[in-house]
Amino acid sequence: MTIKMIASDMDGTFLDDKGTYDRQRFESILDRLDERGIRFVVATGNNMDRINIMFRGLLDRLDFVVENGAHLLIKGETIDRFVLDQADVVQFLEYFKAQLAAYRVILAGTKYSYMLETAEWEITNHMISEEEAQAFVDAIVRVESFDDIPEDETIVKMSMMTGDAVEADAVMADFNAHFTGNLRAVTSGFGTIDIIQTGVHKAAGLQVLMEHYGVFADELMAFGDSGNDVEMLHLANYSYAVANAPQIIKQHAKFLAPDHKDNGVLEVIEDYLDSH
Repeated sequence: MTIKMIASDMDGTFLDDKGTYDRQRFESILDRLDERGIRFVVATGNNMDRINIMFRGLLDRLDFVVENGAHLLIKGETIDRFVLDQADVVQFLEYFKAQLAAYRVILAGTKYSYMLETAEWEITNHMISEEEAQAFVDAIVRVESFDDIPEDETIVKMSMMTGDAVEADAVMADFNAHFTGNLRAVTSGFGTIDIIQTGVHKAAGLQVLMEHYGVFADELMAFGDSGNDVEMLHLANYSYAVANAPQIIKQHAKFLAPDHKDNGVLEVIEDYLDSH
């Protein structure tokens, strides 16, 4: 068992139930990974606004597959960024035209994110730091209509926030069964649904980084807990679902890591480093 790259989802996986992580412990692990030439990849549906805060001071030591594979960075520097086709965006908005406010749809662009003025929303997820939450809020521009988004803005990601995980699963299943465009829905936990372009996901992004570093799937360790981690778990020879993941996600992983509340990802990595 030789590992050359470790990729981990963030919310519900790497981060604990307060949305934080043991910084000192992780830096110690990162030192050991650096000594062995093992790359650590942050693989998340989040954008870099939040990640920049989360890993402040460590960006040049990490690689990133963010926005569910749409934005790729090596040592904190962008190497590629995918954008959504405008026709797919229009078709998505038409599909959910009656629920755009109720589902709190967010269109994320390269400059800002956009939400309807009529959408009632506040951050109630306590698994995020106050600074990160404020950065997320500050990046959202309220618009009367999504037609008001500036013409020079490019949409890179779309998401929805339903009432709970049960509703999110139902909305996702219905969309994937009936939407005819080049998009699909995946859950990212806590009642949130990410809309991604078919073929653009965390695993696809990881494969770009793996090719860059000369890493094969049997040298990849990956951790996840949600629907947007499935392809990544399939890709990695050493795939771990955290104990708090839904059973359906555990079925896609080869191994089980301790609960995210117990720093399960860090524990598995330490166990590997101690035994190899």
